Amino acid sequence: MSESHTEPYRSFSPRYRSYVLALLTLGYVFNFVDRQVMTILLEPIKAEFNASDSAMGLLSGLAFALFYALLGIPVARLADRWSRRNVLALSMATWSAVTALCATAGSFAQLALFRVGVGIGEAGGTPPSQSLITDYFPPERRALAQGVLAAAPNIGILVGLFGGALLAEAYGWRTVFLFFGLPGVLLAAVLYLTVREPPRPPRRPAGDESLWVAMGGIAAIPGFLWIAAGVGFSGIAGYGLGVWSPSFLVRVHGMSLVDAGLWLGLVGVFGGTLGTVGSGLLVDRWARRDPRWQLWVPMIGLLIALPTQLAFVLWPESQRLGGADGLPVALLFMAVAAVFASFWIAPSYAAVQNLVPNHWRTQASALLLLAINLLGLGLGPLLVGVLSDMFHTAGADSIRWALAAALSTCLLGALCYWRGSNAYARAVAMRGEI
Repeated sequence: MSESHTEPYRSFSPRYRSYVLALLTLGYVFNFVDRQVMTILLEPIKAEFNASDSAMGLLSGLAFALFYALLGIPVARLADRWSRRNVLALSMATWSAVTALCATAGSFAQLALFRVGVGIGEAGGTPPSQSLITDYFPPERRALAQGVLAAAPNIGILVGLFGGALLAEAYGWRTVFLFFGLPGVLLAAVLYLTVREPPRPPRRPAGDESLWVAMGGIAAIPGFLWIAAGVGFSGIAGYGLGVWSPSFLVRVHGMSLVDAGLWLGLVGVFGGTLGTVGSGLLVDRWARRDPRWQLWVPMIGLLIALPTQLAFVLWPESQRLGGADGLPVALLFMAVAAVFASFWIAPSYAAVQNLVPNHWRTQASALLLLAINLLGLGLGPLLVGVLSDMFHTAGADSIRWALAAALSTCLLGALCYWRGSNAYARAVAMRGEI
């Protein structure tokens, strides 16, 4: 078998690798903006359609996540068997166009239907990108490259939260969907025309099994299910807090939508990027000596993040920086939490790519995203919304106690990473990847 098949990253210059990584990261920024823009629009949409917190949790979470997660597996299989570049470009054009259509929704049900469409389009977004990066970069550089890609949501948070708040305040929430949806169609065309599909070895009989056999084979790889459970439980806390933080700051701390979007966006882009890229650097260095650090780093990050996230949620709203009109002190804890709460992302993606053979990589990524999105994005915001409605007698503080309860799932995520670390180390040692 030729070197270009066994080590496809040697077919590309460092400059072209960097270009592809930058383009994939920009695509992921649009992916996350279009996915998460609902976060900053929860309050105005809730007011227009007279919806409950439970309904808004469903709209921002499960309505999108269910189809996004379930369709991700067959779409990833198509990418593994056809072209990851083509699947990614088609998916990007679809989710961007449907995001723009959200501006035309005349009812809550129509908006929910369009969000389902965004989820269907985004099903082919992340797994092909992660798989392409694996072929574009050597094993010792993958965690860092995955960390750069994983930093895109943090940029998307700033763009979506602050930019979305400004647009919503000036022109209404419908304009936000148009503004962020249409440019993605153009980016999809650029990606299709300029990104090359890396050479892959001819598909052997091992790559021709049925979808169910492939999924069973991936799930049977030692350590995989522990990683999937770890990202799922971590995602419940992460997405629950991320989606409802703007509403929490507006209701409890009396911030304007624009101010909440600006400061949460800044916290996300700087703290989250530092956490995702920094954890990738740590893993690339430490896992060479002991592969268990690939999962220990996410575990440590979650254990540090939990108390700081709880401090953000529970800190008295009366305490502000610079007097009664200053920023809530709670934001300082959110800034610290954003760094460590991101430690699980890049190492988890890279760990799965290290575990599985080439012909399963995109499908394995989709299975991991199934856990993240069904548990995290699907259940996290919905759980917070339901709990907030249950605690309605607490008034504005109902969202505070709902968030505090949902954050406890960080402990389950940390436990899963710890339990899976030994199995992961044995599996990668057998593959000889690390």
